[in-house]
Amino acid sequence: VPVNLEVTTVEGFSGHSDRKQILNFVKRVNPVPERILVAHGEASKTIGLASTIHKALNIETKAPMVTETVKLR
Repeated sequence: VPVNLEVTTVEGFSGHSDRKQILNFVKRVNPVPERILVAHGEASKTIGLASTIHKALNIETKAPMVTETVKLR
């Protein structure tokens, strides 16, 4: 499967950031993402974070389940 993507390293950002830090980071992303997949952590936490991002920024979000397939197009 051909994959076309860009990988960017984000300096000074911890994978253990709290909800507020993650939300502030997403607010600064330019261009604004069309969709955000939250795929790390306990199911209840990922669903909650996806919901918070959607409500605060009106960005489509999804917290896929462990074996769920997500169509990107």
